[in-house]
Amino acid sequence: MATFRTTASVLLLALAALGAAAPAGAAGCEGVQHCVDVPRFSARLSDFRAIEQSGKRVLIATVKFENKTDQPLILGYVTGSGLGIDELGNRYTISDSGSVRGIGLVSRSSLDTRFTLQPGERADARFELDWRAYNQLAGVEFRLEMALREIEALPGNQYRAGREHLVSFAGLRDGLLAPAPAPAAGAPPAAAQAAPATPEPAVDPCGGRPACFSAGTFTAEVTGLTTSQQSNYWYVQLRVRFQNHSGAPVILAYQNGSGTLVDGDGLRYKVGSAKDVSGIGIVTRDSADPQFVLGPGETRTASLTYAYHRYAGSPTPGSTVFSPDFVVEQLEVLPSRQIRSVREHLVSFTGLAAKDSPATALGTGGGDAAEALKKLGDLFRKKK
Repeated sequence: MATFRTTASVLLLALAALGAAAPAGAAGCEGVQHCVDVPRFSARLSDFRAIEQSGKRVLIATVKFENKTDQPLILGYVTGSGLGIDELGNRYTISDSGSVRGIGLVSRSSLDTRFTLQPGERADARFELDWRAYNQLAGVEFRLEMALREIEALPGNQYRAGREHLVSFAGLRDGLLAPAPAPAAGAPPAAAQAAPATPEPAVDPCGGRPACFSAGTFTAEVTGLTTSQQSNYWYVQLRVRFQNHSGAPVILAYQNGSGTLVDGDGLRYKVGSAKDVSGIGIVTRDSADPQFVLGPGETRTASLTYAYHRYAGSPTPGSTVFSPDFVVEQLEVLPSRQIRSVREHLVSFTGLAAKDSPATALGTGGGDAAEALKKLGDLFRKKK
């Protein structure tokens, strides 16, 4: 529950935030485009898409946050603050809580404290904004802004809302993709090295591989990406191998409804229901399945199937490049045998090509040989 403070305490909090020391290893925004520095963290736009779907124009932004201090930092998205504007003045807004993934929400009555960054840690969040365009003209250049709020931990396992920061990005166009930053653990601050918490690996466990995502305690690497078609449905099956890089067991679960994929033509696929998720438990508003437990060093594989339904008059998929993402929640089993969600992790990959041959992919998904050969021919023509 948020607590209210006097004007004097707010001023003291602001002064303390401004005076917080940044660790030597914090990269910040120096020399980086579409990046915003505030005293305690930086926010870098790492991916941006502008697509059309069912009469709506949708902006999908992935933002990477970095803790620049030598203390844990809790951040939350301020509900109602997300706004996108194109050069024609059209307004894009975040319509519901499901349009924000990977970071908790801050409102007048509640605080979600799960987005906690350790010193020097980076983590992603995804924001979706939409505008019902109908037949109106839409722009192609965008400005995006949102408010993030720091959350303070108090004695007695209590929390209160802290300083608020407006983060904005301008000059955005569809397909913007920022280069990945260097691993944060390359030059850790002395304070972070002495901290009792489990340190991040000295070397990026993904080794710079584009189909690998590192969350510090675990990695998620794509081992297969298969396309198929049945009737008016197009499918992309994503297989991901998770590995625990910490010294303690890690429990992960897929967040229901979080899986989305955008292909190279801007068409959007979704993970529709629980039957499209295999090998890993699912978290919903009412329940959490803790079956996916990784011991130290252990690996396990899960699969997600994204679907696109082509209605009459809508585009036919033809791209062989895909950018999928989804959210996994890190769970904790309490002594009372209750399950608590500790952290959300937005897992995202960009510019992936199918790893299985189209013939194999379509054979497993209900397609026919003729369609498989057509797709194979298209693939070779694009390589010429």
